[in-house]
Amino acid sequence: MRALAGMALSFFLGAFFLSLFSTVQKILVGYPLIYKSYLVPVLAGGVAGSLLWLWPFRLKREREKVEHLNLVLHAMGRINRLMMEERDAGRLLRGICEALVENRGYYNAWIAVLDENDRLVQAEEDGLGEAFSPLKRMLERGELTDQARKALGRPGVVLTDNPSSTCTDCPLSPAHRGRCAMTTRLGYEDRVYGLLSVSIPRALRAHPEEYALLENVASDIAFGLYRNELEEKHRQDTQRLREKEHRFRKLTESCLIGICVIQNNRIVYQNPENRQILGQFPEVIGEGYLGLIHPDDREKVREGFRKALSGEIGILDMDFRLYPVDPGGARKQMKWVHCRANLFTYHGEKALFLNLVDLTQAKEMEALLRVQDKMSSLGRVAAGIAHEIRNPLSGINIYLKTLEKITENAGDSEKIKSILDQIQSASNKIESVIRRVMDFSRPGAPVFSLTDINTPVREAVSLSQVTLRKTGIALDIDLKDPLPKCLADPYLLEQVVLNLITNAAESMKDMEGVKKIAIASSVENGRVRVTVADSGPGIPEHLRDKILDPFYSTKNGSTGIGLSIAHRIIADHGGALIVSSSPWGGAEFAFEIPVAEGAEES
Repeated sequence: MRALAGMALSFFLGAFFLSLFSTVQKILVGYPLIYKSYLVPVLAGGVAGSLLWLWPFRLKREREKVEHLNLVLHAMGRINRLMMEERDAGRLLRGICEALVENRGYYNAWIAVLDENDRLVQAEEDGLGEAFSPLKRMLERGELTDQARKALGRPGVVLTDNPSSTCTDCPLSPAHRGRCAMTTRLGYEDRVYGLLSVSIPRALRAHPEEYALLENVASDIAFGLYRNELEEKHRQDTQRLREKEHRFRKLTESCLIGICVIQNNRIVYQNPENRQILGQFPEVIGEGYLGLIHPDDREKVREGFRKALSGEIGILDMDFRLYPVDPGGARKQMKWVHCRANLFTYHGEKALFLNLVDLTQAKEMEALLRVQDKMSSLGRVAAGIAHEIRNPLSGINIYLKTLEKITENAGDSEKIKSILDQIQSASNKIESVIRRVMDFSRPGAPVFSLTDINTPVREAVSLSQVTLRKTGIALDIDLKDPLPKCLADPYLLEQVVLNLITNAAESMKDMEGVKKIAIASSVENGRVRVTVADSGPGIPEHLRDKILDPFYSTKNGSTGIGLSIAHRIIADHGGALIVSSSPWGGAEFAFEIPVAEGAEES
């Protein structure tokens, strides 16, 4: 009303002064005074007076808008500082509301963070006080006002021109009487975090810069919430990782297997069990560490770790001997260890992960068992020697007594010569038994050379072919040709094959029906395999563990040393002699010898 009265007064004053000016002008010129001629000066003067009255008000409003925008920009500066400094979501939102209301930039402001179901997670306000509580409870129940739903449903600012009359479902309507409300969503990328709403003078409701500033503030708030969310997730992930590392460290620290990590030629981690195994092992792994390895194992250890570090092999498995060091630097008693090593990434760099198991007690037990086996074998050897020598010795004694009687009676010299021949034969038998025992106890060292295994096999077959043909035994030869060469002693392998053929033939000596021996060679998994199978009675499964023992035999009149010597020869070649059943129900003996490194089939 005051504005209308002022405008009316300005209109009348403008009309009066312009009419007065027109009257004076007419009197001076001498024009007659006609009432109708005053209509234009009255209207023109009134309009001019009204414009003169409105001009200061317009300037004032423009100044108010500029001041308001300056306040908002000042608030945005504070908001940016808060975004950089504040990590607590509650204090951040509260500080933003205070910044927006500071110096009456906005009458009031509130921020609501919502979950995926539009239920309130957190809310902060400034300028409303207790008037905000009903809206907060409403949001906690998941209920939204019409304007809030509109703002969440689309980007941009939703303007409520007169909330007290147009937004009747909002509990804040009475607090916005004579004002406007602007509401926008807090969105970053594809995520909507909640709502920002402010109250402004109605005169500023159509200002486009106002909308842009509010949208920028909402975008900054959403980014701050997004950043805090990421930082919280990162903090939680870091905490979980630390807990896992703590659990893993406790596990490794209490593990009974030595665990060690070597990186850049340094031991960067080892658990207590590893320290127990290695002692005061140098942390810097240089060539000096080989001095603590047993001399016979140094080259194997050096080459094994070289291959593991270069990636030539995925997993390194080896046994070796080392000398732990006490705190004073003195060597302790030698230990056997089993080492498994593989490459992995440790703190972003290549490293070697080692597992060490102390095998010392196991090796000592193994050695003890070998001694027991040797003692057991020695017992059988002694029994065999006693048995084999007793018979010829008894014969010698009988022949000597007979010779004594003949000599006393001046007997026939021819008869004496015959008795002496029989004594010589019995002595030869004793010598043969002793020689076999000596071969078993101290077999000759193999002379290794690159050998085609088929060659000694063919030599053994050639030596036994005539005998087999006379006894009616069919021979089936199936040799893979060519074979990759092996490091072997061909003469010892010929002895092994000949022994196996002889044993097979003797097992079928008194047998009726088909007599057959099959000899084959092949390559399997980097090893040459030779098999000798027969159609004889076979070897019962419960006797197969004993058949390779010295002086154990299933044949009458046999010393039982041949297979033991064959087994020893194959073991010296790094192979094994295996006993099984043949396809015809007889016995099958097979041995495998490793192919020489780098050997090719020729």
